[in-house]
Amino acid sequence: MKIFLDIDGVMVHANPQRKVDMGQDGFYQFNTIAVTILNEIISKVKKVELILSTSHRFRFPVLEWVEIFKRRMIYTDTISILAIPQEERLTRKTEIVNWMNKCKYSPEEVLIIDDDKSLNGLPQDLKERLLLTNPYTGLNRTSYSDLDRILK
Repeated sequence: MKIFLDIDGVMVHANPQRKVDMGQDGFYQFNTIAVTILNEIISKVKKVELILSTSHRFRFPVLEWVEIFKRRMIYTDTISILAIPQEERLTRKTEIVNWMNKCKYSPEEVLIIDDDKSLNGLPQDLKERLLLTNPYTGLNRTSYSDLDRILK
């Protein structure tokens, strides 16, 4: 399974009124509930590739992302980035749709975990694969409750 993963508003809150804790490696410390839920998702599906769709995706090389996720106790088969340059200023929806078309992914093989409201405009078959989080709280048990419906 390919999991398109955002970070702000998913793995950390995106509430401008609250500080986000930093790890010793200089990147955000992920919310422990979000880590637990992501690990539960990874354990439920086979051969997981995390595709970082976050705006931070070009901040580190892929090998450093692998280490960042390991330090935060998230283990997956593969980590990659959605390699569409941000200079193109596309919406997250357009980035994901273009990447899926380029890589010839079918909707059944993806899960999208994001807080970006542009994803509400996804084609219906992809929208059914969307776990849309509240940016102020991130990935939590409330957003996770939709997962059984998505992974059926």
